[in-house]
Amino acid sequence: MLYSNIKVEQITDKYEVVEDYGEILTKNEMKDILLENFTNTEYKNGCLYGEKSGHKYCVYFKNVSYLGTPHPFFKKRIQIGDNFKDIYTENQKNGIQTLLLGIYKYKNTLLFVDFDITKYVTNKSHNSSAHVYTIDLKNGLLFGIFQKEDIRKNIITVFTPENIEKYLDSKIIGDVDLRLDFITVLDDFYETLSREWFGVDAYQEMIDAHFNNALQPEWPGFYHEYKLDEYIKAHPGTEEDIQYRQNKKSGAIDLDLFFPKVDTYGDLKAHSNESSGIQGNDWDTVMKVLQSDSLYYIVLNHDTEKDRDHRNKVAIFWNTKLGKDNLLSYANKMKYSVKLTSYYVLEINKFNKQYLDVFHQGHNSDGSPRNPKIQIKNKNIGNFLIHQMEF
Repeated sequence: MLYSNIKVEQITDKYEVVEDYGEILTKNEMKDILLENFTNTEYKNGCLYGEKSGHKYCVYFKNVSYLGTPHPFFKKRIQIGDNFKDIYTENQKNGIQTLLLGIYKYKNTLLFVDFDITKYVTNKSHNSSAHVYTIDLKNGLLFGIFQKEDIRKNIITVFTPENIEKYLDSKIIGDVDLRLDFITVLDDFYETLSREWFGVDAYQEMIDAHFNNALQPEWPGFYHEYKLDEYIKAHPGTEEDIQYRQNKKSGAIDLDLFFPKVDTYGDLKAHSNESSGIQGNDWDTVMKVLQSDSLYYIVLNHDTEKDRDHRNKVAIFWNTKLGKDNLLSYANKMKYSVKLTSYYVLEINKFNKQYLDVFHQGHNSDGSPRNPKIQIKNKNIGNFLIHQMEF
């Protein structure tokens, strides 16, 4: 076994993230690990060959290791060799499915990382890399098996040796859902939504339903909350996985979501694709939660049409409903419509909180400073992202 020459993020068997030198396994060491853990297999021509329920497969394997400076310490990769395409092509001829697998080992932690080969078979193999993040390794170890679509739309599955059969069932046989329960609920919810929202229509719908935040100026975010609340009420049983809450009492956790099965909080966000990052909650509130729990952000991404480009129709409607004399109050900031493009599930925990930025809100009308909020810059989203769906 070799070691990397720089300390980067590693995962211990206690789900802790530490900075240490990475372990680089030799080809023989990786071969022995695979033969020990994958049953009914044999090693030949540099790959592992096996069979699952009558389906033949080939495991093309590499080390999971740090990319090297100047890349962030939370990002690792496998480096795909020049021979990958040839092996894949030969396997296709023989009716054998090719699996692209990374092996991550750090002391007592052993994880396997499957990379969907769809994109890699069309890339130039030389110096081609498949990436995995610290948060993916942590969740794979924590849940036993964890799957996500990353920021580049690659499907990644991280699993422990105890979950190899479940992985193979999912990968080779299919029809095995590896999503977390609350993500299954969210995927179903977002499938029900109209892909374009108009401000006047959204306001009117919330008013008619007597939603308590029906006349907030930033209507897309509150309409987002309203629609999820309505969905949960209309689908008995979903509250076992996700609950919509609001607790504005002094000292309470001012976050809108709670996930009972994982016993932690979350919040809904509406995020314009033009923004450089995702603005979150009050910094102190988030840090309080992270002392003992993770925090999930459910982020709805959208393209925006400004109301000022549509004769201020939404601003006039909104100000009229509020009984204001100035019908153009907030007009320069008001949104006319939004087109939904995707949604993210982001996990913030005590290990990746170091990659949060501070967003200073300025001052209140009396001159006192507003509490700062957290912000996740676009360049760091990968180490918070655990799921995404494009519309």
